[in-house]
Amino acid sequence: MGTGAITVVGGGLAGISAALALADLGSQVTLFESRAHLGGRVASVHHPRMGVKIDNCQHAAFRVYDRFFQLLGRADARDIVRIQSRTEIPFVSPEKRVFASLRTGRLSPPNHMLTSMMRFPYLSMKDKLGMRKAIKAFAAEDDEGQWQLDDITFEKWLESKGQTPRAIERFFGFFTLAALNLKISEASAAQGVMLFRNGLFGARDAFDVVAFSQDLGQAMNGSLLTALKESGVDVRTSATVKSVARDHVIVENERITHDHVVIATPPHLAARLLKTIDEDLSEKISALEYSALIGIHAFYRGSRIPDDFHFAAMVDEPLIQMIFNRSHELDEPIQDGIQWVSVPVSRADDYLNLSDEEIMAELARVLECLWPENSEIELVDHLIVKVPKATFAPTPGSSKNRPLVDSAGKNISLAGSYTMTGWPSTMESATRSGLAAAARIHNRDWNFDDEWPDWPIRPQRDSPDWKVI
Repeated sequence: MGTGAITVVGGGLAGISAALALADLGSQVTLFESRAHLGGRVASVHHPRMGVKIDNCQHAAFRVYDRFFQLLGRADARDIVRIQSRTEIPFVSPEKRVFASLRTGRLSPPNHMLTSMMRFPYLSMKDKLGMRKAIKAFAAEDDEGQWQLDDITFEKWLESKGQTPRAIERFFGFFTLAALNLKISEASAAQGVMLFRNGLFGARDAFDVVAFSQDLGQAMNGSLLTALKESGVDVRTSATVKSVARDHVIVENERITHDHVVIATPPHLAARLLKTIDEDLSEKISALEYSALIGIHAFYRGSRIPDDFHFAAMVDEPLIQMIFNRSHELDEPIQDGIQWVSVPVSRADDYLNLSDEEIMAELARVLECLWPENSEIELVDHLIVKVPKATFAPTPGSSKNRPLVDSAGKNISLAGSYTMTGWPSTMESATRSGLAAAARIHNRDWNFDDEWPDWPIRPQRDSPDWKVI
């Protein structure tokens, strides 16, 4: 397969990864993005009253995002992240005001969280002892075998492993909601098992939390855009691809020929572009469902929450699921004297019709429960960002509708977090998919768990070139 001229449709992480890897391998690459900026679903939004750009929603990653970190290293964008030096995930009940953390201990994986789990106050001893069976079951699965579980819910699988309702809801349910953007009763067991095998019960450092020290959307239009241009990629924003063929694309009213095209768009847009090429594939991709996210951004004049507080998961809170001190993560304050409190709402479909007033009232209630001593701190402004089509939903049976990179046949590669990377809809999945497209076009023998050759490897805990939280 010749490499020649390559068209990449879509300027999110999948398209950026594909374009940069292809350019590094010597291809002539043109990237088209319909919006005025790069970023895809991690793009920034403009706060109309404060006059600044901010993340559309609170972004987080984990050290296990190997290929995503390789992309940051390749683009010399290490400074946009801060990484925990060891895993620590705080939980708190607003009602009881009891903080407790799950953290890495001295035991070897998959038992490296065991000490903190045994002290975890939100599970009974019966809940905790029963979890040993689930941990053993995770360890017994392999990459191929876990996908045999795709037709049942993760909740059903956990019940079959003797997990108590409280352990399912408060422990497994929280991580499933945050990582898969689905309730545990809705999520595929295959994807849930993958999450815990590779994440919390994977390598000792796998679940070290990664925070972004600057606006991620703006960073993508800084370091990553610079890397694309310096590698020779022709980046064209505000350029909508109207149709795709095996030898050309139509951009606005211009016909642009190519030797290969990478479609790196969300699934509903990919399905639309593929309809005249492969109607069956288009319908298959169209069958994938979406799950919504809401980003709650509140700005206070002074410290509404402690300055040294980073984040915590809220126990038994359906809407205010996590609270982040975004100001704690940033290199520079958004404005002098202003504290930015950020709340990501996963599986937010049921809350899309709530008014700003209703949402902010819930945040105020939780903050008042946790830090009543700071109740006089003034709320300066807020912004609620609702994203109905935030991520594809890995529901039971959905894996059969996730296409492979070569599913569209000759001269067309598919990329995007919804493709069959084995991962849920994350920055890591998107990056992997873009690299898979580059590997296919250049006949490179590569799989998702391999390091991408010639790019820096992901940071270890003692890596001096990466900032810590």
